[in-house]
Amino acid sequence: MSVGIHHLRTFLMAIDEGSISKAAARLHMAQSAVSRRLAELERHVKQPLLERSAEGVQPTVAGKMFCAKADAAVTAFDDAMRSDLHRVRPLRVGYAWSAAGVYTSRILRRWQEKNPDVLVRMRRVDDPAGGLTSGLSDVAIMRTHARRRSLHEELLAMEPRVAAVSVDNPLAAMGEVRLPDLADYPLVINSFSGTTNLELWQEGRQPAVAVEVDTIDDWQTYIAAGVGIGLTPASTAWMHPHAEIRYLPVRDAPPVPVYLVWASNNQHPALRSFIHLARDVVAEVAE
Repeated sequence: MSVGIHHLRTFLMAIDEGSISKAAARLHMAQSAVSRRLAELERHVKQPLLERSAEGVQPTVAGKMFCAKADAAVTAFDDAMRSDLHRVRPLRVGYAWSAAGVYTSRILRRWQEKNPDVLVRMRRVDDPAGGLTSGLSDVAIMRTHARRRSLHEELLAMEPRVAAVSVDNPLAAMGEVRLPDLADYPLVINSFSGTTNLELWQEGRQPAVAVEVDTIDDWQTYIAAGVGIGLTPASTAWMHPHAEIRYLPVRDAPPVPVYLVWASNNQHPALRSFIHLARDVVAEVAE
């Protein structure tokens, strides 16, 4: 049995649609053929990639990891097969949850004005490295250190922190809070790509952790339900408003660094131009 790019496309389509039948419709294939192709792929990698139920399909833990590699492989294949080889492929900018915050739209508008022939494709990736190590992005916007020798980083900005609380939490009535005000409330922490840890509080006055999550969606869901509160860079409030969550400035919390990070061997011709443009835009806004 040979496994090829068509197996990867089928797998990615099944995840996108959350359903084998819907994937089959979009691929103009019989549902049985899609199921057979997915089974062939799973036999080849020797582990289940999809959880199947009456509601549809979703990736297993292994499937999530494989998805990033499959997406990168399909992107590379499509790039190689493009007929317009004289054109520069899109520059892929990965981010875990809030992109460049308030600077995002300004950076994209400026780029379009100066480089109309090169598309910048923003991509949210539930990955601490913003898709760099999995090949999903050319440059990433990160709020933690890269910690890999193969990755270069440049400080782009510093963001203040805000507290995220449910609208019926007593803290929601306050105009701003301090870290000690939050110590009596359990925390919801994004341990995968978040920026909050218990070291922000003095020892002996640290809050309990209610739950750890690995996506911004789950983080907001638990906070809105009152399971706990959150601490996050201010850009979260701007990029991810929520009707059942109120964001409050945290007056005494240290700011969060925002980095541009890229692989040392990345050869995209627009990479350096994007880095310089983003740096200039942030500097202009700060003036």
